Amino acid sequence: MKKPNYLLQDELPSNSWLTKDTNKEIIRCVSKKIADPENLSNEEEMTVKRLIDFVVASQDENFNFEGKEDYLRPAVGLAGCQIGKNLDIFYVRFNLKEGKIEEYAMINSTIISSSTRITCLQEGEGCLSVDEDKSGIVPRSWKIVVEGYDWITKKYIQLTLRDYRSIVFQHEMDHINGKLYYDKINKSDPEYTEEDWVIL
Repeated sequence: MKKPNYLLQDELPSNSWLTKDTNKEIIRCVSKKIADPENLSNEEEMTVKRLIDFVVASQDENFNFEGKEDYLRPAVGLAGCQIGKNLDIFYVRFNLKEGKIEEYAMINSTIISSSTRITCLQEGEGCLSVDEDKSGIVPRSWKIVVEGYDWITKKYIQLTLRDYRSIVFQHEMDHINGKLYYDKINKSDPEYTEEDWVIL
Protein backbone atom coordinates (compact mmCIF):
# COMPACT_ATOMS: atom_id res chain seq x y z
CA MET A 1 0.00 0.00 0.00
CA LYS A 2 1.44 3.35 -1.06
CA LYS A 3 1.95 5.68 1.87
CA PRO A 4 -0.35 8.76 1.74
CA ASN A 5 1.61 11.97 1.27
CA TYR A 6 -0.27 13.79 4.05
CA LEU A 7 1.06 11.67 6.92
CA LEU A 8 2.82 13.64 9.64
CA GLN A 9 4.84 10.63 10.88
CA ASP A 10 6.38 7.58 9.23
CA GLU A 11 4.03 4.69 10.07
CA LEU A 12 0.89 3.73 8.18
CA PRO A 13 -2.13 4.16 10.47
CA SER A 14 -3.26 0.73 11.63
CA ASN A 15 -5.84 -0.92 13.85
CA SER A 16 -2.86 -2.22 15.83
CA TRP A 17 -2.47 1.31 17.20
CA LEU A 18 -5.83 1.18 18.99
CA THR A 19 -6.32 0.49 22.69
CA LYS A 20 -9.63 -1.20 23.52
CA ASP A 21 -11.96 -0.87 26.49
CA THR A 22 -10.79 -4.26 27.73
CA ASN A 23 -7.52 -2.50 28.62
CA LYS A 24 -8.92 -0.69 31.63
CA GLU A 25 -5.52 0.42 32.95
CA ILE A 26 -5.23 2.79 29.98
CA ILE A 27 -8.79 3.46 28.79
CA ARG A 28 -10.16 4.04 32.30
CA CYS A 29 -7.21 6.14 33.44
CA VAL A 30 -7.44 9.95 33.74
CA SER A 31 -4.96 11.39 31.25
CA LYS A 32 -2.29 13.78 32.47
CA LYS A 33 -2.13 17.42 31.51
CA ILE A 34 0.62 18.54 29.14
CA ALA A 35 3.20 20.64 31.00
CA ASP A 36 3.84 23.06 28.12
CA PRO A 37 1.48 22.77 25.13
CA GLU A 38 3.59 25.25 23.15
CA ASN A 39 6.74 23.12 23.55
CA LEU A 40 5.80 19.46 23.34
CA SER A 41 8.13 16.60 24.17
CA ASN A 42 8.92 14.13 21.40
CA GLU A 43 6.37 11.66 22.82
CA GLU A 44 3.66 14.34 23.02
CA GLU A 45 4.37 15.57 19.50
CA MET A 46 4.27 12.04 18.11
CA THR A 47 0.96 11.40 19.90
CA VAL A 48 -0.63 14.42 18.22
CA LYS A 49 0.68 13.39 14.81
CA ARG A 50 -0.52 9.80 15.15
CA LEU A 51 -3.99 10.91 16.23
CA ILE A 52 -4.24 13.22 13.22
CA ASP A 53 -2.86 10.63 10.80
CA PHE A 54 -5.24 7.91 11.99
CA VAL A 55 -8.38 10.04 11.69
CA VAL A 56 -7.41 11.59 8.35
CA ALA A 57 -6.44 8.20 6.89
CA SER A 58 -9.65 6.62 8.18
CA GLN A 59 -11.66 9.26 6.28
CA ASP A 60 -9.58 8.88 3.09
CA GLU A 61 -11.60 6.65 0.77
CA ASN A 62 -8.65 6.19 -1.59
CA PHE A 63 -6.47 4.77 1.19
CA ASN A 64 -9.15 3.25 3.42
CA PHE A 65 -11.85 1.32 1.55
CA GLU A 66 -14.24 -1.51 2.41
CA GLY A 67 -12.57 -4.88 1.93
CA LYS A 68 -9.08 -3.48 2.44
CA GLU A 69 -6.85 -5.50 4.71
CA ASP A 70 -6.61 -3.63 8.04
CA TYR A 71 -9.64 -1.49 7.16
CA LEU A 72 -10.02 1.36 9.64
CA ARG A 73 -13.45 2.27 10.95
CA PRO A 74 -13.91 5.88 9.79
CA ALA A 75 -13.37 8.19 12.76
CA VAL A 76 -14.43 11.76 13.53
CA GLY A 77 -12.19 11.99 16.58
CA LEU A 78 -9.55 10.13 18.57
CA ALA A 79 -8.02 10.71 22.01
CA GLY A 80 -4.52 9.94 23.26
CA CYS A 81 -5.56 7.04 25.48
CA GLN A 82 -7.09 5.33 22.44
CA ILE A 83 -3.60 4.88 21.01
CA GLY A 84 -2.09 3.95 24.36
CA LYS A 85 -0.98 7.40 25.55
CA ASN A 86 -2.67 8.80 28.65
CA LEU A 87 -2.04 12.39 27.59
CA ASP A 88 -4.61 15.21 27.54
CA ILE A 89 -4.69 15.36 23.75
CA PHE A 90 -7.41 14.62 21.20
CA TYR A 91 -8.06 15.34 17.53
CA VAL A 92 -11.38 15.93 15.79
CA ARG A 93 -12.07 16.44 12.09
CA PHE A 94 -15.43 17.49 10.64
CA ASN A 95 -16.18 17.24 6.94
CA LEU A 96 -18.25 20.26 5.94
CA LYS A 97 -20.05 21.12 2.74
CA GLU A 98 -18.14 21.79 -0.49
CA GLY A 99 -15.14 19.77 0.66
CA LYS A 100 -14.25 22.08 3.54
CA ILE A 101 -12.68 20.67 6.70
CA GLU A 102 -12.90 21.88 10.29
CA GLU A 103 -10.28 20.33 12.55
CA TYR A 104 -8.79 20.77 15.99
CA ALA A 105 -5.91 19.04 17.76
CA MET A 106 -6.78 19.97 21.32
CA ILE A 107 -4.41 19.92 24.28
CA ASN A 108 -5.42 20.46 27.94
CA SER A 109 -9.07 21.13 27.06
CA THR A 110 -11.60 22.27 29.64
CA ILE A 111 -15.36 22.74 29.40
CA ILE A 112 -15.94 26.11 31.07
CA SER A 113 -19.72 26.13 30.64
CA SER A 114 -22.44 23.80 29.41
CA SER A 115 -26.16 24.07 28.77
CA THR A 116 -28.81 22.36 30.82
CA ARG A 117 -30.49 21.53 27.51
CA ILE A 118 -29.69 17.98 26.41
CA THR A 119 -28.89 16.60 22.98
CA CYS A 120 -28.20 13.10 21.67
CA LEU A 121 -27.73 11.11 18.48
CA GLN A 122 -30.81 9.14 17.51
CA GLU A 123 -28.74 6.14 16.47
CA GLY A 124 -26.51 6.34 19.55
CA GLU A 125 -22.72 6.63 19.59
CA GLY A 126 -19.85 4.36 18.67
CA CYS A 127 -16.18 4.28 19.53
CA LEU A 128 -12.99 2.83 18.05
CA SER A 129 -12.05 1.51 21.48
CA VAL A 130 -15.33 -0.42 21.76
CA ASP A 131 -15.47 -3.40 19.41
CA GLU A 132 -19.00 -4.41 20.32
CA ASP A 133 -21.24 -1.34 19.91
CA LYS A 134 -23.50 -0.68 22.86
CA SER A 135 -26.97 0.44 21.73
CA GLY A 136 -28.75 3.21 23.57
CA ILE A 137 -29.19 6.97 23.83
CA VAL A 138 -26.21 8.96 25.13
CA PRO A 139 -27.39 12.26 26.67
CA ARG A 140 -24.98 15.19 26.43
CA SER A 141 -25.07 18.95 26.85
CA TRP A 142 -26.49 20.60 23.73
CA LYS A 143 -24.10 23.56 23.99
CA ILE A 144 -20.65 23.78 25.56
CA VAL A 145 -17.87 26.32 25.71
CA VAL A 146 -14.40 24.76 25.54
CA GLU A 147 -10.98 26.27 26.17
CA GLY A 148 -7.64 24.71 25.31
CA TYR A 149 -4.56 24.83 23.12
CA ASP A 150 -4.97 23.94 19.45
CA TRP A 151 -1.81 22.34 18.05
CA ILE A 152 -2.89 23.01 14.46
CA THR A 153 -3.14 26.79 14.79
CA LYS A 154 -0.58 26.92 17.65
CA LYS A 155 -2.98 29.07 19.67
CA TYR A 156 -4.99 28.97 22.87
CA ILE A 157 -8.59 29.04 21.72
CA GLN A 158 -12.13 29.18 23.04
CA LEU A 159 -14.89 27.41 21.12
CA THR A 160 -18.66 27.58 21.47
CA LEU A 161 -20.03 24.27 20.21
CA ARG A 162 -23.58 23.08 19.64
CA ASP A 163 -25.33 19.94 18.39
CA TYR A 164 -23.03 17.39 16.71
CA ARG A 165 -19.78 19.27 17.37
CA SER A 166 -20.68 19.51 21.04
CA ILE A 167 -21.34 15.77 21.17
CA VAL A 168 -18.04 14.88 19.49
CA PHE A 169 -16.00 17.12 21.79
CA GLN A 170 -17.70 15.72 24.88
CA HIS A 171 -17.12 12.16 23.66
CA GLU A 172 -13.38 12.82 23.26
CA MET A 173 -13.08 14.78 26.50
CA ASP A 174 -14.73 11.88 28.32
CA HIS A 175 -11.85 9.71 27.10
CA ILE A 176 -9.41 12.13 28.74
CA ASN A 177 -11.25 11.49 32.02
CA GLY A 178 -11.32 7.72 31.64
CA LYS A 179 -15.01 7.58 30.69
CA LEU A 180 -16.78 5.87 27.79
CA TYR A 181 -19.99 6.77 25.98
CA TYR A 182 -21.90 3.74 27.21
CA ASP A 183 -21.41 4.86 30.82
CA LYS A 184 -24.08 7.49 30.08
CA ILE A 185 -26.72 5.13 28.65
CA ASN A 186 -29.72 4.68 30.94
CA LYS A 187 -29.27 1.20 32.44
CA SER A 188 -32.98 0.46 32.95
CA ASP A 189 -34.19 2.08 29.70
CA PRO A 190 -31.41 2.41 27.08
CA GLU A 191 -33.66 4.33 24.67
CA TYR A 192 -34.77 6.85 27.29
CA THR A 193 -35.26 10.44 26.09
CA GLU A 194 -37.23 13.46 27.24
CA GLU A 195 -39.52 15.70 25.18
CA ASP A 196 -37.28 18.76 25.29
CA TRP A 197 -34.09 16.95 24.23
CA VAL A 198 -32.54 17.88 20.88
CA ILE A 199 -32.39 14.57 19.00
CA LEU A 200 -30.03 14.60 16.02
